[in-house]
Amino acid sequence: MPRKMKLVLLLVVIWAVVFMASIYMSTRIEGPRNIDTGFRRLDVLARYQVIAFAVAVISAAIGIAWRRDARRIMLVGLAPLLVTCVLILVIVGATLFLGPRLAPEEAYKPPKPTAPAADLTQPSQ
Repeated sequence: MPRKMKLVLLLVVIWAVVFMASIYMSTRIEGPRNIDTGFRRLDVLARYQVIAFAVAVISAAIGIAWRRDARRIMLVGLAPLLVTCVLILVIVGATLFLGPRLAPEEAYKPPKPTAPAADLTQPSQ
């Protein structure tokens, strides 16, 4: 196996490890079910996903740069970027099409703020 192919495969393996680690590490955060814990999970997931996306872009760039040596190197290098883009499209599509459909009258309407009534019968001191 050529050294270039080994480098591209190594980048693909690193991408896969970081991608899976993002999911694993975000589920390992313990805490009560509140907004702080949710933001910590989202922070960890987003950081690892950004790192995985950067590795996927590097892998794709190297694959495209070395496409003259073998077409397989280009395809293997592009695989992480293509998988990432397909996953993003699936998640966004599922959210848009399978999300709850609320009629305007069912949508959340915040309660009107009310102040306590002023008691004008008692003199202020």
